[in-house]
Amino acid sequence: MKTSLAGVAGACVISAGFLALMHAATNPKATALPGAQVTPPAPAIRFVAGSTVKMQQLLGEEDKERHQPTLSLTWTRYGIRGTDLGNSFEQGGRVYFLFGDTVGRQDRALDTIATTDATDPEQGVRLDFLMAGRDYLTIQPPGISMGPFEVPVAGISLGGQMYVVVSTDHAQDRSTDRSVLTRFTLPATFQPLRTISQLPAGHFVKMSLHTQPGPIAGLPSGGPFVLVWGTGPYRQSDAYFSVVPVAQFETGKGTMYFAGTTAAGTPSWSANESEAKPIVQNGTLGDLSVTWCKDLGLWLMTYDRRAPTHGVAFSYSRTPWGPWSEPQLVFNGANDGLGKFIHNPTANPPDGLAGPVIGKGQMDPEAVHGGAYAPYVVERWTKLKGSELSVYYLLSTWNPYVVVLMKSRLQVE
Repeated sequence: MKTSLAGVAGACVISAGFLALMHAATNPKATALPGAQVTPPAPAIRFVAGSTVKMQQLLGEEDKERHQPTLSLTWTRYGIRGTDLGNSFEQGGRVYFLFGDTVGRQDRALDTIATTDATDPEQGVRLDFLMAGRDYLTIQPPGISMGPFEVPVAGISLGGQMYVVVSTDHAQDRSTDRSVLTRFTLPATFQPLRTISQLPAGHFVKMSLHTQPGPIAGLPSGGPFVLVWGTGPYRQSDAYFSVVPVAQFETGKGTMYFAGTTAAGTPSWSANESEAKPIVQNGTLGDLSVTWCKDLGLWLMTYDRRAPTHGVAFSYSRTPWGPWSEPQLVFNGANDGLGKFIHNPTANPPDGLAGPVIGKGQMDPEAVHGGAYAPYVVERWTKLKGSELSVYYLLSTWNPYVVVLMKSRLQVE
């Protein structure tokens, strides 16, 4: 969903066949399409078992696992104890992170935004939060409810203008939630523009956005496009894909939804969201992130899922609608995080990780079970060195109610 690829580095010794595949992925004259015979086959990208590590805790004053000050010192500097999410986009050489319901001195479940100019996460990342007067900025579009569970879900910059998508109209059963596009102007103006999608039938309440990086065979006419991947009912959804002409992004006119493929393997498009077909079928998706790896000519997707194994899955594709590779589990919450940097209430002895928490759990933080969700990749930090791909992503942990930076390594074969 980012427009800049600054910081993506490295070179890979690859075969002539793989170079031909990359050409097919980005050349508008290429004939390879989803469902059609592809020669040579797509590269195999395999997760390096045991390679996922927590790089640092981004939020809060002290890293709960390592008992060291965080680089961002968000309580001392901004009065922020914790938050979640962190979908991001590029603007003016900086990454903008969209954070969800925030525990801080404003004492309300309001959402906020931070930035960084870091290009190498291995050197550490410090977040700088946007300010509105003497307090941290909060996302409050006029006329749009932004209470608990009403959060920013995606952002993008087009021609220097920033846009933030928020989910609003939250119901406990999530039957009325909808996504709304807003125009974001510094220092603190969010102008509502249009509803993008609405439950119970909508497929784009949570989403990931990206500008079209170049010609893509199979897209409908009317581009260039903003590419949109989405999910509907939270943690009960498949993944879907749509495109919006850049020139009509504010109005949504010309939006087309991926509606499957023909017998010949060519993509079909519909102007009706109700005719959208899944691009990834799982039925338990919540938050997803899709980024472009220029060096490989591939789209990379991460998402949290609850089946068949709970955790963070990784998949890749030559085209933004697929076919997507078989998902690989790169983070298993129970094995890789629980009791290490995610609180386990049943740990004996106690793991010392509880708090901060949000909502009713503040009455007894020790009783609140932590969990991993919202694996948002930061595109500028993706690195290809030789045949090894390193992917860096934010991950929310619920208890402690913070966001951590993770790294997973994959082998390109």
